Amino acid sequence: MSEQFLGSLPKPRPGREAVLIEPLAEGFDAQETGRTAAAPTAATAAEIEDARALKRAASEQLARDLADIERATAALRQAEPALQSWSQPVTAAVHTPRPLWVLMGVLWLSAAVVTVGAAVAIVALAG
Repeated sequence: MSEQFLGSLPKPRPGREAVLIEPLAEGFDAQETGRTAAAPTAATAAEIEDARALKRAASEQLARDLADIERATAALRQAEPALQSWSQPVTAAVHTPRPLWVLMGVLWLSAAVVTVGAAVAIVALAG
């Protein structure tokens, strides 16, 4: 198989040809492409220079975009400081906890009422 495919092949349509990606490595149809990986030509050197220029342009565009984002962020912080909710933590209303001894007293009182009620029921049924 001399072609490398990316994904599934599209169905052929009249007037359109499928795009095939051919490897440039030596030994894989080097006779058909006319180029080998071991011997770069002037065309590949120009392609490399074009790729480097594109990379420089992309990195410069990225730097400009990041600077634009930083300026927009600074302007938004200045215009709407209330949007930064994380900068000023919201103080929650502190509830005063109920004393623990009140809760324990209610628990003991309810246990005593249940015990007295059980004792009265036993005396009434047995007596």
